[in-house]
Amino acid sequence: MTQSQYPLPVGDPALLARVRALHLVARRLVAGLHTGSHLAARRGYEAEFLGYQPYVPPHPLKDVDWRAYARNDRLVIRERRAERDLECVLVLDASADLGSTPGKWRQALEVTAALACAVLANGDPVGLRIGAGVGMTDRVIPARRARGQLARILMALASVQPAGRAELATLFSDVGERVHGRTLVGLVSDFMEDPAAWSGSLSALARRHVDLRAVQVYDRAELSLGEDEPARLISPETGGRFPVDPAAIRPAFAAVVATWRAEVRAAFVAQRALLWTLAAQDSAVPTVAGWLRAQPEVTA
Repeated sequence: MTQSQYPLPVGDPALLARVRALHLVARRLVAGLHTGSHLAARRGYEAEFLGYQPYVPPHPLKDVDWRAYARNDRLVIRERRAERDLECVLVLDASADLGSTPGKWRQALEVTAALACAVLANGDPVGLRIGAGVGMTDRVIPARRARGQLARILMALASVQPAGRAELATLFSDVGERVHGRTLVGLVSDFMEDPAAWSGSLSALARRHVDLRAVQVYDRAELSLGEDEPARLISPETGGRFPVDPAAIRPAFAAVVATWRAEVRAAFVAQRALLWTLAAQDSAVPTVAGWLRAQPEVTA
């Protein structure tokens, strides 16, 4: 990425270095992936009828609406939104919980950047919405495929710092009110808020016939209580401190984690949405590839 290619500000060399590094990682993650000329909506989602357009060769004759021709003696084709650009909106949870470990936050940023890079490379419009966080250049970037769109998204990702609480229920409801049908919405989060509090808000997206694909980022060390010595855990969002004896509570903690992860998965299954789980310690390449190629069943 060079400054001549993208309209980047010149006043913050450190920020520009983070943008370039993020772009490099994103390009490496999507290198070699072939996703087709445009992203495709998953099977089972009906195309939205937009109206009739005159038939113009060399458009395939199979697309002619022959019933309309019989009525009006005019060759026309039925145009559906699925035949146009598939708009994509990426939603990043930038809450303090996402920054609880450096690896988890890095993974979330890089996956979001890679997806934006891949969607734009396919010629489809992409936008960004950031929940919580501080310091970002933009919190909401409308979906476009214009020159400079990738730079704007990368600037927002490189500048945001995890902070506060995402309030996932409010975030999902707000996104659902702003998107139209046939939009692809990609959520990147650890989903550490109580699933009972936000799972109902996914219906705001389902009602719009949105193609919903989510990546749950986690850190194995964070979910395993790997330490054996008594310690004091600190909540990144509330600052609360909790003394614990890891060896004593590990079995109960494992059961709580398993229940929580099952509830997260169930929330997405209920909305016919796709969910990938991605550890901070793992390569994101399989997840990015699966997200872009999206199979009709939930994938772990």
